[in-house]
Amino acid sequence: MIKIYTHPDPGFTQSNLLKKKLYGALVKMICCYLFVLLPVLASAQTVITGSVKDKDGPIIGATISEKGVKNTTSTDLGGKFKITLKGSSNILIISYIGYKTQEVTASGTINVTLQEDLNKLNEVVVVGYGSVKKSDLTGSVSSVKADDLNLGGTTSNLGQAIQGKAAGVQVQQSSFAPGGTISITIRGGNSINTSNSPLYVVDGFITDNGNQINPNDIDDIQILKDASATAIYGSRGGNGVVLITTKKGKIGKVAVDADVSNGYQYLTYHPSLLNGQQYTDIQNATAIEDGKPAIFPSNFPLANTNWLKAATQNATVQNRNLSISSADKDSKIYVSGNYLKQLGVLKNTSLERYTARIGAEKTLNENLKLGANFYGASSNSTLQSYSGDITAPLFSLLTAQPNIPVYNADGSYYVYQGKNNALASLLEPTNKSGSKLINGNVSLDYTLFKGLTYHLGAGSEYSQVTAGQYTPRTLVAGKANGGIASEQMSTAFRWLVENYLTYKYNFKDHAFTLLVGNSNQRDVSELLNAGAKGFPTDVFLYYNLSAGSTAYSNNGYSAYGSSKSESSLTDYYGRLNYAYKDKILATFTLRDDASSKFGSNFRHGIFPSGALAYKLEDEDFIKNLNTFSSLKLRVSYGVTGNDRINNYQYLSTFGNYSTVLSPGGALQVGIEPSSLSNPNLKWESTAQLDAGLDMGFADGRINATIDVYRKKTSDLLINIPIGQWWGFSTQLVNGGAIENRGIELGINTNNIRSNSFSWNSSFNISYNKQKALDLGGIKTISSNTANPSGTVSGREFSRLEVGQELGMLYGYVYAGVLKTGETYSPQPNSKAGDPKYVDVNGDGVITPADQKYLGNSNPHYSMGFGNDFHYKGFDLNIFIQGAFGYKLFNMNRLVLESTTSTDALNRFVAGKNENTDIPREGYFLSTYGGYVNSRFVENASYARLKSVSLGYSFPSSLFQHIKIVQGIRLYAEAQNLVTVTGYKGTDPEVNVHTGNTSGGLDFNSFPAFRTFAFGIKVSVH
Repeated sequence: MIKIYTHPDPGFTQSNLLKKKLYGALVKMICCYLFVLLPVLASAQTVITGSVKDKDGPIIGATISEKGVKNTTSTDLGGKFKITLKGSSNILIISYIGYKTQEVTASGTINVTLQEDLNKLNEVVVVGYGSVKKSDLTGSVSSVKADDLNLGGTTSNLGQAIQGKAAGVQVQQSSFAPGGTISITIRGGNSINTSNSPLYVVDGFITDNGNQINPNDIDDIQILKDASATAIYGSRGGNGVVLITTKKGKIGKVAVDADVSNGYQYLTYHPSLLNGQQYTDIQNATAIEDGKPAIFPSNFPLANTNWLKAATQNATVQNRNLSISSADKDSKIYVSGNYLKQLGVLKNTSLERYTARIGAEKTLNENLKLGANFYGASSNSTLQSYSGDITAPLFSLLTAQPNIPVYNADGSYYVYQGKNNALASLLEPTNKSGSKLINGNVSLDYTLFKGLTYHLGAGSEYSQVTAGQYTPRTLVAGKANGGIASEQMSTAFRWLVENYLTYKYNFKDHAFTLLVGNSNQRDVSELLNAGAKGFPTDVFLYYNLSAGSTAYSNNGYSAYGSSKSESSLTDYYGRLNYAYKDKILATFTLRDDASSKFGSNFRHGIFPSGALAYKLEDEDFIKNLNTFSSLKLRVSYGVTGNDRINNYQYLSTFGNYSTVLSPGGALQVGIEPSSLSNPNLKWESTAQLDAGLDMGFADGRINATIDVYRKKTSDLLINIPIGQWWGFSTQLVNGGAIENRGIELGINTNNIRSNSFSWNSSFNISYNKQKALDLGGIKTISSNTANPSGTVSGREFSRLEVGQELGMLYGYVYAGVLKTGETYSPQPNSKAGDPKYVDVNGDGVITPADQKYLGNSNPHYSMGFGNDFHYKGFDLNIFIQGAFGYKLFNMNRLVLESTTSTDALNRFVAGKNENTDIPREGYFLSTYGGYVNSRFVENASYARLKSVSLGYSFPSSLFQHIKIVQGIRLYAEAQNLVTVTGYKGTDPEVNVHTGNTSGGLDFNSFPAFRTFAFGIKVSVH
């Protein structure tokens, strides 16, 4: 049966009823879908915008992450960001290196101001084959950031950039010549005959040229000092390790940064010299006193020449640096170029250098990361001899008689008594040096599974150094030999492959990090040299040796020669880091090195270390003090090595030998043994104990580190005398020991921090005392000066014995001048005006037995004190550096006092000037004592205003309409502005004797100078 229903409204039909039901159903369906989908749609389409800044303005490259999901972006050039939410937490995490991380609720527009994180313990620092949080370090490591480096002016290498910046690191600029020698020693020297320089590792590549890196490319330096930190480098870690990380791109748009500066250098060494008349009078008076006729007659054409002034100049330095960088969340790239040109304050000296660097990183996925670094450098130098002897041009300039002219009337050099014109000795010779360096390394990091990462690093380095010299006919030697030319070229090639696995595992309160790896290295070096004389013209210089008529040995090289040397090193290493509740930390390291440099009996060396650390700040008894924001106690012990010896030292090597076998016969060429073999030769080993305390105060605004250490280096590589029946006088063996003890203190403070003004300070000071414990049976090791004049031989000035330090100065004790009528029994044959010496041993006569130690030439204390001020757009940096507790032998003063210095005006003259301590005719003619005496051994302690820089950064608001310009900074800088010292020589840092046992000699060193530089930095994005 079918029932039919009717509507009470006669106008309502069945069709209308059906439409109404369909409409209702559709509305309900839409509502259901909206109820389900709207939250999803809302979540997927929620876009959050905002900005991130600090007290100074927008932060570029700050990271914005959505909590709980993989969703990240970064701020642009204006500090602004946009992020589309993907999760449901509605929480954003804002972070940037050096600032405290913030979490904010995601809604609408967000404006965040980050606060600087004064607690540096959260920083990640690079260690050997890895990185750790600074708070988790168990070893002694000093960090130097890019902003803390001494840059600008004449800074051309790493040593200049870090001088005074790290406790326990002694940097000495032994020559102020352009590109001059810099020595870096960490916690005192360990060796007598091998290098005391640290190992350099740049972006994971071990290099012998790390000190020559462009300082502007450096992002971070970690200096590993104790055995816990350096043992991972085994046989090469004994002298400390310098880890350099170069710059990479920062997140944001492509950034172009240019830094252009010009500087001016002014001589600071101004010895008081006699004028022509004074010199003539003294020379004549001395001759007459000796019963001889006057040297210069009354009609002598008197001149008045200041030779040093004629040879020096106010020199310029140009520095140009350009870098291009960019990065996103997966990629980083940095490209830089640098040009440096420095003219020396001594004429005919200069340095011109070009460098280029490319650094890149690419994260292909969450498991694979690639890296590459390439560096190239080319430099050319005009050199002079800066050796501590009378052949150096500076000797001629300082001692040249001022009563003769520089030039003849026709413009040619004035020559007196057949000797070289002093200025010609500087300007006429050709002495050029060029170097080329290229290295590159690539790396791969692959996560095999959670916690386990494999690293592969491979790289190579090639360096070439060429040098050429030519002595023209305008000089005496050149005229006599028809011109003298020589050239040398050395090359070095290295390849290095590193493989290691890193496994990280956490279990409840325990955290483990295990590292195991292998390293393989090979080095090849070659040397080629040739020399000739008798050229038809001076035009060829040293570029056409075949034009010379005769082969000729010059500059310490044979007339012609060549050599090749190879070595290899294979290593296996491991390290375990353990942490319990992030409170108790332990590090254990073991490395096995095998080197071709040592004999088969001791080719392998094992180098272990261990360290413990205890974070005390969370302990109740420390909390109750309300003093420390952080406190960590460290202790470490380990053994490291030093393999810095020449190749094949354990073998009996052979050299050339030529002789005539019969009268009138031809010269026969052969070979003969040149050294005695020693298959038991092995590494020098340094055992070091270190205890340290890391402290933080005032919520990290004040941080201090104290370290106390003791190093003992055993099995020193030393040449000991042997019986002549072996055919040799000495043999290289392992014998002897040296000890270094010291204490270091470093303090960093944030003194004032406000919206418009900030003031930060850093201070470090270190003390090191060295002692020879054993010299392998040798009683003394002596070093001599060079000849102080053409008629006087060199004398012992430095001596090492058991119980003494390396570089101890040794000589007579000066007691003044013998007066008229005075009788001094220890010098019975001396006459009035002669120097007088102390009878040290009291035997009644002055003999060599009266010599004694006069002081150490290695500073016991070194310090650095820096202050950074920022006020609105202005910045001011003041840095003071110093060294204390050491002496130098001022040989320049010794020579000048009896030749051309105004000190000679106060010399002893019988009956006229007897109240003086300056002898009548110097120190060379006396039959008693010697010229190495306490009068010229001076306290060289100094404090130097190393650098002052003042800059102004224009406010960003000026560039709102020039969007590509991010910033402009103008700056002025002064280097070596003021030096407070009692030392009277060239400079308290100089040292022309570079041997480990014979430092502390100031003789004909390149003169010191101060620099003023002005520059502009422009950042374009």
